[in-house]
Amino acid sequence: MKTILILEDEPALMALFRAVLSGYTILEASTAEEALRVFLEHDRKLDLLIADVVLRVGSGISGIHVALLLREANSNLSILLTSGYPRSLWNDPDGADLKRLGSDSVAILQKPFSPATLLRHVHGSIGPPSGATGAGFGAKLLRLRYNRAAARTAGFLRERLQNRRGA
Repeated sequence: MKTILILEDEPALMALFRAVLSGYTILEASTAEEALRVFLEHDRKLDLLIADVVLRVGSGISGIHVALLLREANSNLSILLTSGYPRSLWNDPDGADLKRLGSDSVAILQKPFSPATLLRHVHGSIGPPSGATGAGFGAKLLRLRYNRAAARTAGFLRERLQNRRGA
C-alpha cells in the first residue's frame, strides 16, 4: 500500500486530508520533530510527503526544511507542499530550501484547495491507492467524502487565511 506522511498543524485540515486520501496509508505529524520521528520509525519508506510550509507549533522548522531533510534520506520521495501564503511572502530560508530541493521536483498547492485538486496532485505524484481501479475512483471517493470533511473545513480555512493575512 502507498504511504503518505502528512505534516499539518491544523486539525480540521488534517481531517480533510485523512478523509480524501483514505485509500492510502496515512501517517500524521503536527510538528517538524514528529514528522522526522515518524519518518525514521517507518524506515524512511514513504511514497509522498505532504507538508504545510508554515507550521505554528514546534521548533520553528518549516515544512520545506522537513521536506529537504527527508529528501536527503530518500531521494525518491515525492513532495507536495501546501501554503496559505504566496511564494513571494515565504521567508528567505524557505526560498533557499526550495531551491535546494529543486522546485521542479516539488508540487505546491495554494490554500484553500479543493479535494479534487488534492487528489489530482497526489495521483499525479504517486498514482491512485493500491487496489483502486477505474477512472471513476477519485470521483466516487469525492462524492463519499467531500460533503462530510471538506464542507466542514471550508469556513474554517477561509477564516484562518483571513486571520493570517490580516495579522
